[in-house]
Amino acid sequence: MGLIRSFKKTVRGTAEILNAFHPAHRGAAAIACMEKCAATSPVTPSSRHLEAAMRWLKLAQDSNETGGVAWGYRARRAVRTNLPLGWVAPYPETTGYLIPTLIRYSDLTGDQQYLHRAKRMSRWELEIQLEDGGIQGGTLGEQPVASSTFVTGQVLFGLLSAYERYPSRALGGGALRAGEFLLDCLDETGRFVKGYSQFCEPGPKAYEVRTGLALAELGDAFDDVRYHAAASLTADFALSVQETNGWFGENDLDHHDQPLTHTIGYVLEGLHGIGVRLDRGDCMAAVERALDAIVPLIRSDGFLAGRWKSDWTAASDWGCLTGSAQIAGVFLRMYERTGKCEYLEAGRKLLGFVCFTQELQSGVAELDGGIHGSYPFHGEYGQWCVLNGATKFFCDSLMDYLRIAGPAGTGEADDERRILLPANYR
Repeated sequence: MGLIRSFKKTVRGTAEILNAFHPAHRGAAAIACMEKCAATSPVTPSSRHLEAAMRWLKLAQDSNETGGVAWGYRARRAVRTNLPLGWVAPYPETTGYLIPTLIRYSDLTGDQQYLHRAKRMSRWELEIQLEDGGIQGGTLGEQPVASSTFVTGQVLFGLLSAYERYPSRALGGGALRAGEFLLDCLDETGRFVKGYSQFCEPGPKAYEVRTGLALAELGDAFDDVRYHAAASLTADFALSVQETNGWFGENDLDHHDQPLTHTIGYVLEGLHGIGVRLDRGDCMAAVERALDAIVPLIRSDGFLAGRWKSDWTAASDWGCLTGSAQIAGVFLRMYERTGKCEYLEAGRKLLGFVCFTQELQSGVAELDGGIHGSYPFHGEYGQWCVLNGATKFFCDSLMDYLRIAGPAGTGEADDERRILLPANYR
């Protein structure tokens, strides 16, 4: 039996190697080739990285007619799957939390088109809001269609940001209905005990504290202490599963023993935001405890492994770029609060590595500017995909960095990676 399994594994591996040369996979193959040849190094984050990322987000929204933003762009698929190549369907969760990013960028640049795009996104979210006030998990069209607490919380950020900018009864009512759905799913210990997404393992999760942050913002917007109390409970639960070394348990989509940096980023963002809004020093101390543990884990080139065990040993040899971008932002915000120079340096290195992975001159619009799920491109998170969520957090952290460091110029002297594809590649 061992020989048979070994033979099958060899056959599958060979098939995947050959699969890389499929004509439709030329973009992914070019990136993989470049990754093997290029020495990794952090790039100085600059405004041109931000502009390229925002252009990619426009394409992702324009890939469909709903007003929602495509989950991402898939440049390659595995042999034994029927996953679609190209733009994937709109994703309610990330479209929701992209709204404040676009509004912030519009304010920063004065470019009103991003405000109009944010309006389209918020209208779409209201159109798909379910009867119970929640928002569905998964991409548009996936089954089953059922409300998810985490997705609802992330969309709530967008509804509130839109409501603040252009108030309407529809937006306010949608936000309040989302809030009531979340309250109904939360127990007295700060755990969401209903409304689990069908697209990950069921059960309460520490990273839902980012949903709690959305509830805190809702409480501020409508002066309702019930939402503040609920937000505080979600923080209590997240704090209860943090180890003394800063690591969080119960904090992954599927593998709590080795959470993604993406979900670690979520829990840190949630605790930081609640710490600021509700003046909770214990939340800020928890964030510092985790960041202090992460600082020495970042390689000199800015690479951070994508999964981590409870003793902070790496559980993957690939990086989750979404998580790196998120955690970079937390480092930068905590630097502004604490003045710790090591936080600024950690945020700069993480963000600089993600800048290094960003394609700027491939000649393929669907690849240029967006952020990959993983580095290398074949890593397990968002394999062979450019993701709107990764790109959103990259933009947020870049705007934080540029506010702190000032515009870094064009960065033309940076030795950045390039892939060159035929002009007619599609």
